[in-house]
Amino acid sequence: MWLEAIVTREDLVLLLNQLLPIKINLDSPATDRWISVGRATEVDLVADVGLRVSCPAELKWEIVGVSPTLTVKTLSLLLRPDVVEHGNGHTLDFHVEIEDVDIRGVPSVIESAVLRKVNAELESKKLSWNFTRTLTYSAPIGDLLASIASLDIGVSWGKRRITAEGLALAVSFKADFVRND
Repeated sequence: MWLEAIVTREDLVLLLNQLLPIKINLDSPATDRWISVGRATEVDLVADVGLRVSCPAELKWEIVGVSPTLTVKTLSLLLRPDVVEHGNGHTLDFHVEIEDVDIRGVPSVIESAVLRKVNAELESKKLSWNFTRTLTYSAPIGDLLASIASLDIGVSWGKRRITAEGLALAVSFKADFVRND
């Protein structure tokens, strides 16, 4: 058996409106390197890839020994969801990558170097949901059925699908009755 959840583009826009603006610390523990992502000006789903968001931003990053706050006219951010199997189950991991950046007053050669370094920092930071842990459950039966102790429901696998209209997560479940006789 399996269930499928579909998040439409409109649902994603509503979620982004709640999430943005947001400040992302680029160091752990938090230092003075960060990116502040403004409200989305454009939101697109890229089939088989993820969610592309365009927005203004600010970036605090050291350039040649100086740490200015840089104004980013346009930032193109890609959020790529992937289902990953681990020893303890499956997770839905979200990878964040800046595809393009237009930093006001900064030459493109420096812009490219900053973009590579910021993306390296973002790659090391994962947003992850362990849906196996969330969706696994053992339901005690009690005294209703004398020979059955519980109904155990667990995740077998998960898959994600992305189209221009939405993001879908399908999860397959296995169910077993645990006997007490």
